[in-house]
Amino acid sequence: MTVLLTGGAGFIGQHLARRLVGAGHEVVALDLMHPQVHADPESAVAAFPGPVAVGDVADATAWDGVPDGVTAVVHLAAETGTGQSMYETERYHRVNVEGTRLAAVFARARGAALVSMSSRAVYGEGRYECPEHGTVFAARCCAAAEPVASHEDDPHHPVSVYGETKSLAEAAATSECGTDVALTVVRPQNVIGPGQALHNPYTGVLAAFLAMLREERALTVYGDGHQTRDFVHVADLVSLLAWAVEHPASPGSPRVLNSGTGVRTSLLDLADAAIAGSPLPSPGVTHLDVHRAGDIEHACADLGRLRAAGAPEPTWTARDAIVDFIRWSWDKPGAGAAAWDDALDELARRGLTS
Repeated sequence: MTVLLTGGAGFIGQHLARRLVGAGHEVVALDLMHPQVHADPESAVAAFPGPVAVGDVADATAWDGVPDGVTAVVHLAAETGTGQSMYETERYHRVNVEGTRLAAVFARARGAALVSMSSRAVYGEGRYECPEHGTVFAARCCAAAEPVASHEDDPHHPVSVYGETKSLAEAAATSECGTDVALTVVRPQNVIGPGQALHNPYTGVLAAFLAMLREERALTVYGDGHQTRDFVHVADLVSLLAWAVEHPASPGSPRVLNSGTGVRTSLLDLADAAIAGSPLPSPGVTHLDVHRAGDIEHACADLGRLRAAGAPEPTWTARDAIVDFIRWSWDKPGAGAAAWDDALDELARRGLTS
């Protein structure tokens, strides 16, 4: 099988490419090699175990550079910064929505199955269970409501432009695939692991914590730290993506699967695990009373459908994944902690903090 990976030279794509090649498949990549993602584009291209066509997935002509013989497409290419999406809206819509639509057009033209990566951001604040109001979505109805894991059939209530584009991208892929293309949509939670971009301040809090630990700064936690996320190791996500390639959905019956651990981790627990992985002493945690537009309070994946489908279940706990990331990344080049301070300042200048 020859598998096209869009965004294949990036963090998740490199892991998936090695997994697929190890299973006997051939891989090719279509990747823009954007400097926000790739600090060293030449090394990224050299590391990919197959040919790399450099091009923009949102440009229809870029797909002409993909070699013949592709039998499956894994669409990973996306703009992923939640905060950045709130002001670079046109760019995020173009890449995430039109890029996904063109991936589906390509898959249909080549007779290939499509695995398209979405995001937990489509759920927004997700699902709550309340003894008074029952199941509610998008916001806590009252103090008695408790956050619970999101199911694949839950309604979409994105609170960021990024989440909105991922929701629209799912609809675009479903429409373009129609009854002709086997479509699997994977919605990962927060993906972490070796190879994650360390110079990009839009990749999430863990890279920021790494930078602070290396400078022996206190870890800055926004709010009270009781917000929760579901952190999934890249190896577990890649196992699911590879399985989806090798076990395609039925054409005309799109399949949607969550990817995560199914376990909530608070930001305070995240900080504690990051400190545990550090070889240097840490002064601990400091709190900053700020809310960024597009942020949510809670997120967690329900994995019932994944298990019912016989797909690989996660093997890494969130804590082990966090420690693994810190230890692997410790001596790798990356941005200083000031990059995340600057990103927050940019949001504040644009009126996107409160």
